Amino acid sequence: MAHTGEMLSVAIALEPPIEPAQGQVVAQSCEASLGKGRCRAASELSPGSVVAWYALVRSDEASSGLAIEFYDRNSSGTLIERRELSFPEQASGQQRWASVGAVIAAFVAAREGGEPAQKPEPAPAPVVVAPPAPPASPSVAYNADWALFAGPGLDRGRYRLGALARGYVASAEAPRVLGLISARYAERPGALSLVWWGASCGMGARLGARSSPLSVELTGELVFERLQMSARDDATGGAESTSQNRFGGRLSINAAFAFASHLGLVLGAEATALRPSVAITVGTDEAGRALPVSFAFSAGVRFSSD
Repeated sequence: MAHTGEMLSVAIALEPPIEPAQGQVVAQSCEASLGKGRCRAASELSPGSVVAWYALVRSDEASSGLAIEFYDRNSSGTLIERRELSFPEQASGQQRWASVGAVIAAFVAAREGGEPAQKPEPAPAPVVVAPPAPPASPSVAYNADWALFAGPGLDRGRYRLGALARGYVASAEAPRVLGLISARYAERPGALSLVWWGASCGMGARLGARSSPLSVELTGELVFERLQMSARDDATGGAESTSQNRFGGRLSINAAFAFASHLGLVLGAEATALRPSVAITVGTDEAGRALPVSFAFSAGVRFSSD
């Protein structure tokens, strides 16, 4: 209850109502600046009490912020001013409510043309936290292809069918330079059975941004190939076999389209020149010639690190 003779300046109300202890913290902080008896919680005043200012403190649990509305004499009076306060997450409840009392005291002192008995403690300044830096992109990208390919094995007859595995290392920034290594196997079954083993390595360039789903690459490789030939005589049941190592180069163009994270479809075409040229004869019959320049088409999947 207010007592006669007190120089009461401001009544303080909290909305929604909070623990009385918190209202006391606000009032005590206000009185620490204006002087004893100048601030009271509105809940402690009698209905007939008259004050110069009525401070309504509204709290917002969602944002952890506070708003102070200053009215003339009572809650039904004219709204004079509204102030909004925000606090850093580490500010304690005691600090927040003490800061509210200090702000109320500063308002009253400014309106009454006087200086508070002591300078109010400023509300804790909001802490600005810089957003975390995005993770640095790796300086290189890695790709691995698994594909099937087909193309002529000899200058006549059926195509050879095979599979290849190919690995890339690519620079992250344009122009994107490639290093690659590959291995492949193909065969053409029949009375004259042919098997091709091969390995290659080389370099190239990739067209298309790193984030683009579509990329095209041009590559050149040094190639080693081993051609194994086996022929059987159905009449006698005999068989003969031999092999030949060949060396040369390969030019390729591949297009890759990413359809899922780290996974894409890759299509390619290539031309390979190998020496020496190999003529295959079974008995007295010429079975064909391994082409000095051959081509092939491939299709498969690509796994990517980016």
